[in-house]
Amino acid sequence: MHWAILFLSVFLVTGTASATPVPFSSEAAAELEAEEQRLEAEKHLQREPPDLVEARRWLEAAADSGSVEAMGAVGWLYEQGLGVEPDAEKALEYYTNAYEAGENEYGLRIGWMYIQGIGVEPDRVAGEEWFGRVIEERDDSAARLALASLMVSDAMTNLRPERGTQARDLLVQALDDGVTEAAFYLAQMYMEGVGNLATDPAQAVHYTQIGANAGVPEMQAWLAMLHARGEVVTLDLVEAHKWATLAASGGNQAGEQLRHEIANHLSEAELIDARRRALQWINER
Repeated sequence: MHWAILFLSVFLVTGTASATPVPFSSEAAAELEAEEQRLEAEKHLQREPPDLVEARRWLEAAADSGSVEAMGAVGWLYEQGLGVEPDAEKALEYYTNAYEAGENEYGLRIGWMYIQGIGVEPDRVAGEEWFGRVIEERDDSAARLALASLMVSDAMTNLRPERGTQARDLLVQALDDGVTEAAFYLAQMYMEGVGNLATDPAQAVHYTQIGANAGVPEMQAWLAMLHARGEVVTLDLVEAHKWATLAASGGNQAGEQLRHEIANHLSEAELIDARRRALQWINER
């Protein structure tokens, strides 16, 4: 349960809430504004052990008073069954309220609950409809990424091959909006060909370079591999070592292994140049 308490704290942390927690009562809640009610919940969560029941009562009051953070937090408690029996219906109710109050992430949460069958019967159509709603109503590219990931899965298995280009269009828009994870999908799709989207090595490299320059370790490792093999890009072991070094510094194991392998084929001067390039890339970010 400890991990769930840490996750819940993301909803609530705003600063120090060190005063003695007030036991919940409707009378006490009526004397406080929504944010003050939410802070009372935070105090109960900071107890050792956390008092989830009292926290939930205060959060429900804060949610009823209009606190969007409290709506999301109560939804999480009901979804996970923390301090209360799991109740997906109530979780969906609170998440819907939070979404309608302007927090797009809860529309996505609802979508994934339906897709993954979290407390409800799996419902792919309902999940996709929620992603589509967030896109249509909020022009949200996190929702584009979520919907595209489902479309990619359908296209890869040839269940619905036409979804290959549909996913691409969503991902291109998401990338234009700054969602760098979209570059990963686009590079992989163009490398392998997905559904009705044909392979295109040049496009694959283009999106790999975007992801690598955005600091995505896995894509830096991909770019290192391409340079090491001379596939589509110029064969350049110094450049390959640079990208492998950057990938490794981001915790990518493939990058670490590749860095050592490439180093065996470089002179001392070339190694110094590769390290200089990596450091220059870091300094220019």
